[in-house]
Amino acid sequence: MFFCTFMLGKYPQEGILWLLEQLNHYLATVMLHGLLYDFISNGVVTGVGSVLAFLPNILILFFFMYLFEESGYLTHVADLLDNLMHKIGLHGNSVVPLLMGFGCNVPAILATRNIPEVKRRILTMLLIPFMSCSARLPVLVLLVGTFFPQNPILVIFGLYGLTIIMAIFTAILLDKFIFRMPVDLTPVKVLPLRKPKLKRVLIYTWDAGYEYLKKIGTVVLIAMMAIWFLSHFPQNNKTNTCNQTTYECPAEKPMENFQDGTYLASFGRFIEPALRPLGFDWKMSVCLTTGLAAKEFIVGTMAILYNTGEEDMQIGDNLKSSGVFSPAVALSFLVFAMLYMPCIATISTLKRESKSWGWALFSVGYSIALAWGAAFVVFRIISSLY
Repeated sequence: MFFCTFMLGKYPQEGILWLLEQLNHYLATVMLHGLLYDFISNGVVTGVGSVLAFLPNILILFFFMYLFEESGYLTHVADLLDNLMHKIGLHGNSVVPLLMGFGCNVPAILATRNIPEVKRRILTMLLIPFMSCSARLPVLVLLVGTFFPQNPILVIFGLYGLTIIMAIFTAILLDKFIFRMPVDLTPVKVLPLRKPKLKRVLIYTWDAGYEYLKKIGTVVLIAMMAIWFLSHFPQNNKTNTCNQTTYECPAEKPMENFQDGTYLASFGRFIEPALRPLGFDWKMSVCLTTGLAAKEFIVGTMAILYNTGEEDMQIGDNLKSSGVFSPAVALSFLVFAMLYMPCIATISTLKRESKSWGWALFSVGYSIALAWGAAFVVFRIISSLY
């Protein structure tokens, strides 16, 4: 599943990026290079297109998830892991919602309704955000493919493993000090293995892809337009060395100079000190902040903030040439992005299902603190090695 999602998925992904590059080149030939051109090219095509390009990876991941679900294999996994789950305060019935979290955290939290005990259900809900959902895939594929091209599967598998270890650590901690539940020896209901119906799996996969496209065409589009505006205004003539008529900037640091004094730069530099120990600059801080709403926004925000002004879609090359990203910073960023606060939809669902703002806010605060600590350790260790 990992190999197909990340290695085979990169070929159609590169095809989509190539088509978007051609669209940007066409726009460059038919439009005057002013603010309107930059808005359409860098704000809409580059910002939204950078998220759209990862659609093949999303489809492959969901195809395998639905294949496992249709075959009845997930209940066998739950049965196999039942004894292990007892050791961390859970039951085998928690395995299926946790595995569903790798697709999307929202339906995974809803799936915990099948867990009868309230405490185990809440504990399972608190662990689900640690399962890296499909919305984090674009960040993984982009940064791992850019900075760790020699061993991408190993790095990705290690990151997924880290999130699972953190989930186990959290479960043990909460069970020991908060929930303190007796072991539930109720057997797991195991469904017979069956041959999955390919047509049904493809329909489910198509539905997941359609929802992703619908999200891109609405929420992501609006968000990228807002981020472009905030990263370009106000245009302060004292700090901005770009020509306000032709929108041309000096060759040495065009986009950085242009973004000085903007709303987004001011906000980014305000929160930057909190994340500077992790190796992040203000742009990375902004990317993680927009990711609070939806993790897909992280890559789109990167595409806008680190854009060099060219018509190409090579976001990875822009990150490398920024002079800020390094393997240590990239890995620290990935660790933080994998562990920190889930999206707003997940938090809202957690609050509704647990019937408590307390657990929802605990999930937010705890995950951010854990992500900061883990990213700090990773950054310091990797920096000392290189």
